[in-house]
Formats: sequence, C-alpha cells, structure tokens
Amino acid sequence: MGLHHIRLDRSNPEARLSGATMPRLEFRQALFRTPRPGWQRRLYTASLVVTTTALGVDDRRLAVDHQSFRFSLLYNASWPEPVFLDIRSWPYQPLELKENAPVVSWSVEMRLRDLRLAEDEWVELAFLG
Repeated sequence: MGLHHIRLDRSNPEARLSGATMPRLEFRQALFRTPRPGWQRRLYTASLVVTTTALGVDDRRLAVDHQSFRFSLLYNASWPEPVFLDIRSWPYQPLELKENAPVVSWSVEMRLRDLRLAEDEWVELAFLG
C-alpha cells in the first residue's frame, strides 16, 4: 500500500486508478484551495464520490460500488482553513464479491459532487492504497 496524491480541478475533474488487486483506500489528508471567503458553506454539501469497479474478462463489469465521502464530516463552523490533515471519518469499504469471482482487474474513479470549482481552485487528496 503506497501513498497516493491526487489533485482535482476544472481541467481534471476526476481521477482514475487501476490495478490487479482489490483496492483498499485509507484517506489521510484533504485540502480545498480557494482564495474566496465562505468555503465552509460551499464544502458543507460537497462530497468526494469514489466508484470502485471489478472487471472480468473482456473488461466486463462484474460489480460496481459508489461511496460518498462528505466534506462536512471533516470540520465545524469554527474551522480556520479548508485543510484537513488527519482524516478519520471517511472509512472506505472494499467491494464485496463472491470468493471465486473471476476478477481480472479493478478500477477506482474519484470525482467531486456538489462543488463547482473556479479556475483558481482545486481539491487535493492524499491516501494510502
């Protein structure tokens, strides 16, 4: 399990990862870079959506799972900056499959929901996986 770092912005609104083993993600840190005031209100309804797909022979989808991680779980109204250095409230649950499912590869897609980013804004995430 290595440390991964991704950045989501207007030109790259989603991140895609793939591999041969079942993904197990542990989110560690997040940052919402914005020069605008009122970030607490904007992040309150926003979330990170993680879609995990198990692929079989010929890239056939065997199973798909969507998990939503709400930013509002990371802070309260008095939080000074949109920097979250010790995430413990985003527990990723691995996709459950039958033991003998013919999985050839896995893919993970991450995208933001309910957060429109301006040109000078982005979200950075650090996670183990």
